[in-house]
Amino acid sequence: MAGRGGGGAHQRLHQVIGIDVRSHAFYLSGSNVALLGRAECEKSEVMRRMVSASRLNWGSERVAVVALSGAAALVIGGQTLHSIFGMDTRPMSKEGWLRETLLRANVVRRLKALRVMFINEVCTLPSSVFTRVAFVMRRVAPPNLQHFPFAGCQLVSAGDPLQVVPVKVTDTSVDGMVFNCPAWRSTFAGAAGKDRVRWGRAGDLAIGIINETWSNTFKSPIIKMRILKSAVLSINEAKLRTIDSPMRIFTGHDVVVSGDATVVEKAVSALRSCVYLSLSLKQSAFVILTRKVDGIAPGARGTVTEFKHRSDAAGCELLEEDVGVACDFNGKLMEVSRMRYSAYNSAGVEVAYCEQIPLILGWAVTVNRAQGLTLDAVEIDFKLDTWPTCGLVYTTLSRVRSFSCLRVRGLRRSHIRVSRCAVAFYESELVECGIDPRDNGRPTAA
Repeated sequence: MAGRGGGGAHQRLHQVIGIDVRSHAFYLSGSNVALLGRAECEKSEVMRRMVSASRLNWGSERVAVVALSGAAALVIGGQTLHSIFGMDTRPMSKEGWLRETLLRANVVRRLKALRVMFINEVCTLPSSVFTRVAFVMRRVAPPNLQHFPFAGCQLVSAGDPLQVVPVKVTDTSVDGMVFNCPAWRSTFAGAAGKDRVRWGRAGDLAIGIINETWSNTFKSPIIKMRILKSAVLSINEAKLRTIDSPMRIFTGHDVVVSGDATVVEKAVSALRSCVYLSLSLKQSAFVILTRKVDGIAPGARGTVTEFKHRSDAAGCELLEEDVGVACDFNGKLMEVSRMRYSAYNSAGVEVAYCEQIPLILGWAVTVNRAQGLTLDAVEIDFKLDTWPTCGLVYTTLSRVRSFSCLRVRGLRRSHIRVSRCAVAFYESELVECGIDPRDNGRPTAA
């Protein structure tokens, strides 16, 4: 999924005032970008530059440039939104649009290949049309991309919310403005809510939007996130018991190479934070890789397919230490063997180590264990834990690429804590670089 709009960077909603070089930087980072501003602020010029860069990078077939009307499409060298789907303009449900699209093999092939979609004058789209486009893009995509907004295709849109509204749309009509539909919020507004959490400025509106994600559904396995390791172990053990197959237990042993008791105590504690002495697995168990193996990055999710029992030259089965675990990581089959986890003293000298299979059960993880990982689907019930540490809530919410990958409930203002010292330091660094902190993800409370 490298290069897809859903990966790595958070989506950003960016207000254009003149030609803003940072909007182009957001686009280059792979973010979904909404260029919103008044007439003559050169939104179209910014978009044309992005279109040229995308076509140079991906090729014309992987870049779609569209607008609802032919005139708006012509301004940026594109085509109408309906034509790229091979559709006419008759009213149709999103399910009907999907059925019609699936009948056109060439259209489906093009949509699956898209890496960037540009929509000019996006505010002329009623919410029903934007929802249909988002729905079809996700449903024609491979299953592993269907939970991302627009199936991970980067979306760049431009428009002015204060110009003429879509035909037959009013403040009270059933069909509404494009920016009022869940598909829009999932694609753009979710990032603003997470930024408010990051800076400790989330109000009732932002928190309400986050809690609304509890109704999200997923095709890929969902990972529950908890604060306490004991809660995580309980969830994973319960899920493992539901699998009707023999259990295999992999046991690790701490090996101490230092005689300093104080150093050894700290070293063993450090090892326990990254590797378990006992790992229980079954075939079909959902697992997370904790070390890089054969090009597969830490944090990759997969399933156990079998246990590899090796024999010596005489045909005798070798010890448990020589048993590997065959896993399927999103279609890539590989064998995972024991690896060495080390603890070091202040001089960088190894003082203890443990050899263990670099896997953990993946139905639930602690927030600390998940830090640095990007997960496909996460569930957090904030009522189940105490959240005492600054930054914990933002760390949890930012483990996924978009709000469509979250299922959250129970979040309250009292859960959200940030370090005043950290905020002051970060703001001072931004000011020294000539950046207004308010323009770097520090939105007003909402």
